[in-house]
Amino acid sequence: MVDPIPWGNLSGEDMETLLAVFICKQRPEANRVRPSSGDNGIDLQVKNGDGTYDVYQVKKFAHTLKTSQKSQIKKSLKSLNDYIRETGYKVANWYLVLPLDPTPQNLKWFKEITKELPYNCDWVGLPNIQAWATDMPEVYDYFLGNGIREVERLVHTFIEAARVDDLHDDKALLSKLHSICDMLENRDPNYAYTVNIASKFDEHSYFITRPNLVFSFLEKRPDGSSITVDVIAKYKEATSFAKITFPVQFVPQNQEQREQLESFKKYGTSLADFPVRLADTGNIPFLKDTLPDAQIQSCRAFILPQNEGNDLELILASPSASVSLKQVERTHGIEGGAQWTGEDESECLRVQLIFDGDATTTVKMNFTIKNIVGKPVDKVKDAITVCQELSQGSEFNLHSPDGEAFLSIDNLPTNNLPDFAQLQEIAQLYSDLQRRSSSEILFPEFKEIRDFDIQNDIIALALLEHKNAYIFHKWDGLSFTLNPGMSIRKVSFPSCIHGVSRLNAYVGRRKVFLGYYQWYANVSGCKTISEKTGEYRLLPMDGVNGVVAKKIVTATAKVRKYESQVFFGDVIDFSHITLIPLDESDHRDGK
Repeated sequence: MVDPIPWGNLSGEDMETLLAVFICKQRPEANRVRPSSGDNGIDLQVKNGDGTYDVYQVKKFAHTLKTSQKSQIKKSLKSLNDYIRETGYKVANWYLVLPLDPTPQNLKWFKEITKELPYNCDWVGLPNIQAWATDMPEVYDYFLGNGIREVERLVHTFIEAARVDDLHDDKALLSKLHSICDMLENRDPNYAYTVNIASKFDEHSYFITRPNLVFSFLEKRPDGSSITVDVIAKYKEATSFAKITFPVQFVPQNQEQREQLESFKKYGTSLADFPVRLADTGNIPFLKDTLPDAQIQSCRAFILPQNEGNDLELILASPSASVSLKQVERTHGIEGGAQWTGEDESECLRVQLIFDGDATTTVKMNFTIKNIVGKPVDKVKDAITVCQELSQGSEFNLHSPDGEAFLSIDNLPTNNLPDFAQLQEIAQLYSDLQRRSSSEILFPEFKEIRDFDIQNDIIALALLEHKNAYIFHKWDGLSFTLNPGMSIRKVSFPSCIHGVSRLNAYVGRRKVFLGYYQWYANVSGCKTISEKTGEYRLLPMDGVNGVVAKKIVTATAKVRKYESQVFFGDVIDFSHITLIPLDESDHRDGK
C-alpha cells in the first residue's frame, strides 16, 4: 500500500469511492444515494434511532478551495435544505467529507454558510481521512492496489483445499478453511466469509437466508458431505461498491411466474424462488473456479427490491381517519415504471402506489389489511377505518407530512375487496373500551369474537359513557344455586332482585375488568332446575318491567363485600326508579 495516499493525484471517482467506503465501514447501515435518482445534496445517509438522519456529502477537493468549489458545496447544501422543506426529511448531522485540511479562512467560510441551519454541521477533513486509511488499509489496497487479485487468489486456494480427497479429518479441514477465510476477511473490505461442513446425513437446507447474506456457495465432497461458504456483506452498500454481476436468463414456468416477471421488469418488484439459467460465472467468486467452462446452470433466484432514493413518508386520510405511511419499498423497473410501498405504524395496513411511467402521471393504488391479531387496538383502528371508507368509495387524499398534495390517484380498486364494515365497528368498540381501561387491549383472533360478547361489550361501554344514569336492556332471567340451609319458598313473587357485579369486557378469550355496577331486575317467578343441588332459575316479568337496569358504582369495601350476591325486595316501577342502598336487612336469600 502507498502511504500516504496521494489524494491530489486520484481521479474524482476513485477518491469518492474510497471516502464513501471508509464511511460505510464505520457506519454499516449507511445508504448510498445515486445521483441518477437525484441525490438532493446527499451522498450517504444513516438513519438514527429517533428517525433523524446523519447526512454525508463527499467531495473530491484535495487542494485549497476555489470559488467554483465553494459554490458546489453551497449548491449541495441548498439542495439538501430544499429537500428538507419539501418532504419533512429530518437531519441531525451534516458532514462535509473531503481530503483537505481546512485553513482558518475555510473554517470561517464554512461556519458562515451553516450558522443558521437547525442541525449540526462538521467539516471532516484530511486528518480524519488519514486516520481512516491507517485503520482500514485494505480499502485502498482492494480498490486501487493489488487487493482484489489477492482475494481472487485466496478464493482459488479455498476451492483447492476443499477438493483434497486425502484429508479425511474434518477438524483439520475446517481449521484450514477457517484460516483461509480469516485471510480473506483481512484482505476484502467488502465481504466476510463463513464456512461450515455438513454431514451427508444433515437433511436441513443448505442455504439459510439472513441479513446481509449476498450468496452461498456449496461444494459437494466425494463422501457425500458438503462444504458451504456464506458470503456476507460487511456493510449495507457493499454490493454497490464491489459489484458481483453475472448474466441470467429468466425461465418462467407458469402464468403466475410470467406475471411476476412482468412486474419485476416494469416496476422493479421482488422475485422469490424464480427459475433462471446462469450463463456466465466469470465474475462470481467461488463459482468461476468450480465451473471454468461457464456451462449453463439451472438455478433458483431470489431478487429482493432495491430501495432507491430517500425514504418517502405519506399521510393517507379518509373522512374519519388518517394514517402515516412509512416507506417499505421504492423501486424502478427497467421498462420505466415504478412502485412505492408503505406501511402504517401497526404494520397492518400496506399501501402500494404504482406508476406506469406514461404521460398521464397518474398513480394506481392497492391496499391490504393484514396481521392485526395481537396488535394494540388503538394502533389498528385507524388503519381499519381507512380501509373501510376506501372500500366504500369515500373521498380521500394522499399528502406529505407538511400537507403538500401527492400525485392524483387513478383506478382505486373497487372489486373483490372484503367488507371492512363489521371489522371497523368491532375495532371502534375495542378502541372505545381501551380509553376506559388501564389494561392494554389486543385485537383477538377472529374466530374468538362471539356475538354474545360483542353485545356484552356494547352494554359495558354504554355504562361507562353514562355513569350517572341507568342503562336498561332486555334479559332472559338468572340461574343460581341456593346456599345450603336456605329455601326459595320464603320468597314471594313477583319480586325484585338486585346486586353488584364486576363489569367485564370480553375481547376474544380475554376478560378485561372495567369496574363494578349495580343492577335491578323484576322477576315473575322461579323455575326449579334441581332441588337436590339447589339449582333454580328466576324468570323475567313481561312488558315494560321485563328489563334489567344497570348503573356504575364506585368500588368501595361494601360494594366488594356484596359482589355476586342476590338480594330480594319489592317490585320496582322502572319509570320511577331510585337508588336502593345495599343493606343486610334486604338480604333474604342469596347465592
